[in-house]
Amino acid sequence: MAFRTIYIEKALRVRLDLNNIVVNYEDDNYTINLDEINTIIFDDPRCRVSLRLLATLCELGINVIFNDSSHMPIGSLQTLYNHARAPKKIKNQIIWDKNSQIYLWTELVKHKIKNQILTLKKVEKTEKLELLNTMIDEMILGDLTNKEGIASRVYFKELFGSTFKRFDENIINYALNYIYQIIRSKIAQEIVSCGYIPALGICHKSEFNLYNLADDFIEPFRPICDYFVYEILTNTIEDYLTSFVKRDIVNILNQLVLFKNATYKIHIVIQFYVQSLFKYLETGDISFIQYPTLCNI
Repeated sequence: MAFRTIYIEKALRVRLDLNNIVVNYEDDNYTINLDEINTIIFDDPRCRVSLRLLATLCELGINVIFNDSSHMPIGSLQTLYNHARAPKKIKNQIIWDKNSQIYLWTELVKHKIKNQILTLKKVEKTEKLELLNTMIDEMILGDLTNKEGIASRVYFKELFGSTFKRFDENIINYALNYIYQIIRSKIAQEIVSCGYIPALGICHKSEFNLYNLADDFIEPFRPICDYFVYEILTNTIEDYLTSFVKRDIVNILNQLVLFKNATYKIHIVIQFYVQSLFKYLETGDISFIQYPTLCNI
């Protein structure tokens, strides 16, 4: 199984050689077997990438992310045909049972808050735990009272300080946005590989968003990412995303989480997690649903 996350910056050229990706720098070259690669992040718009390589990456279903001139993820490379029965899957996606979708969204939100609680416990900030537990207990089907939004405001101020605002321009938000986009693109890739369309969400319905379903599925992963970002930023003196900080953030994909009573790396869990949600949506059997959980280790 592919396990490498490749971060490419300041390269002159990236090309394909047999079943290898070759990264050319001014003074050196690196060769990596494609079978080992899970995700590639291109962080230099001056780098030349061969069309043959991009086509091969699509064919192999390797997650490819492109950063903009400010070094933030701006887009990803998605294959159009990664499942033999995609037309049938998409037809079923359009008519998924509405009640099943509402139930799943409610459970996604509950598990997101549960992971927020675990994150706060791990960083020993426990003042708001009872309040967050109450929000889980009081949540109604479909989260019509927006417990998710309220819990997030309480949680973020507890985690990052009372003055923290989610969309301010600071290194915390830059780091969160960076890893969220990477996880989001990986989830979208798995949605396509299962034969479905990322744009058709169960709760997120924006006509301007090509990743509505990925934005639904990502929710339990957000607090997990928050914890690792908190740990990274606690151990750095930087006030912006340097190359070293970004590499640490990218490496979050290789961190361990709990899934099905065992620990796996995040990039592996995403695949099994997305498949479990689709099995539920296809059958209505809630026993298929499995969620990632922040480890206690």
